[in-house]
Amino acid sequence: MKRKKLKTLALIHIGSEMISLQIAEYRDLDKIKVLEEASHKVRLGEETFKNKRISLATANEVCELLKGFRRLCTDYGVEEYCVQATTAVREAENQLYFLDQIFVKTGLIVDVVDMPREIYTKYASIQRSLHKAEIGTGSGVLLVDISSGGLGITYVRDRKIKYQQNLHIGIIRIKEDFGRTQKSSMHFSKALTEYIASTVGPVREALEKEEVNYFVLSGAETELVLKMLGRNSDKDLVERIPADDFITFYDKIRSMNLTQIIKIFAIEETSAEIIFPTIVLYQQLLALVPAKEVIVMPNRFIDGMRLMHIANNDNTAYVSFLQGELLSLVHCIGERYKYDYKHVRQVEVLALAMFDKLSKKHGLDEHIRFLLRAACILHDIGKYICLRSHALYSYQLIMASDMLGFSDHDKKIIALAAYYHSHVLFDHQNEENPKVERSDIPLVAKLSAILRLADALDRSYQQKIEQCKVVAKGNELLFQAFSRKDLTLEEWTFNNKKNFFIEVFGLVPILERVGGTNNYD
Repeated sequence: MKRKKLKTLALIHIGSEMISLQIAEYRDLDKIKVLEEASHKVRLGEETFKNKRISLATANEVCELLKGFRRLCTDYGVEEYCVQATTAVREAENQLYFLDQIFVKTGLIVDVVDMPREIYTKYASIQRSLHKAEIGTGSGVLLVDISSGGLGITYVRDRKIKYQQNLHIGIIRIKEDFGRTQKSSMHFSKALTEYIASTVGPVREALEKEEVNYFVLSGAETELVLKMLGRNSDKDLVERIPADDFITFYDKIRSMNLTQIIKIFAIEETSAEIIFPTIVLYQQLLALVPAKEVIVMPNRFIDGMRLMHIANNDNTAYVSFLQGELLSLVHCIGERYKYDYKHVRQVEVLALAMFDKLSKKHGLDEHIRFLLRAACILHDIGKYICLRSHALYSYQLIMASDMLGFSDHDKKIIALAAYYHSHVLFDHQNEENPKVERSDIPLVAKLSAILRLADALDRSYQQKIEQCKVVAKGNELLFQAFSRKDLTLEEWTFNNKKNFFIEVFGLVPILERVGGTNNYD
């Protein structure tokens, strides 16, 4: 077998406090060599969280820095670029102008990553490292990733995501919520603890019955936490700390004010302003869900960028594995709202049979297939609230859920497909109908048309169809269904629901009964 050619990849992360570059050479996920790394501090986070805008001076500074990175990439003969921005750029009101300046001055196209995708990018890298280190296999693992503007909390058991929550309680946000005088007060520790406890309290109810063996920490400040703990380990290694040792450390510093922390631990004021809220946050989460061991991971967002870029370009099997993990969370959301697992599984199988027959001709890729699977799983969860208006509540519950790894746009498409599988897409008379952006109408229509027919084929919720082969024949799409049971209800519902499918795909769906027996149960 011919070996794959080595490729050179540049990764650039425009973060809230740092702009980082990594140049790597790779063949596949198991053959990666980092050739160069560089980083430079910036004040994007402070500007955005204070003023909601990025100043001209900072924009010019960023562009000059990126020009330098671009020259370095040229020297290395970089073939592929992945440039992503997170919280500070995401929340800047003048984001579009800032991105345009970067493109005009450097030629770089920046992908602004929303919070669910940001948290997941880091999560994917950490999970791969934990798996390689054989940590947490079959055990309860709580992953806590804190950044400048957000906090991601993810609970995993048996390689399945059981709970995920994203909170807007990043370290720079906390820092900006307290003034200099307040931070110097001897009461600061107590006030900060109460502030954080009130924010993360809902996590307790969600995880109170779960067993957490490992409390996994990541984020920009973990290296400084290790230093304060007297653990100056290699920054590339996983550090394991007994939970009791961490609590002892917290008890030692909780009565200190900022000035004392700076003096005793010999750290700069700017670092102390950030590190103290970080430690309090960790302690509050440990108090909510006691763990046996604290694991500090060296993984950064840029490492996750590298993993996701290579996986999406060269490793279909690993992407499928990652999607399976994400769908485990989608199923957990379904379980929370008492979904009918057998029904959604049947709907998913039937929908995918249609999708796979239609995808190539109608420009539907693997990512859209993934969104369809999520829509199948969640399409009925609104029945938990109200049977009569369940589609509307399904839409609202999906939009209100944190869905790790799905972008905000992905989530919107899933929610719209769930809603319009039982509503007329172009019914402008109904003011309750969620708005669909013009550019999204074809995709929403295709997914909801498929979901509508798949749901009709299990209208009885009895999974009567044991096998279904979908065959394209001229202007018809034949559904050759094998069943030993009476399909009258499914046939009637199928025929009532097929007109929208005909309008969207230009194909007439026909349900044919094959095999089985004529003696209905």
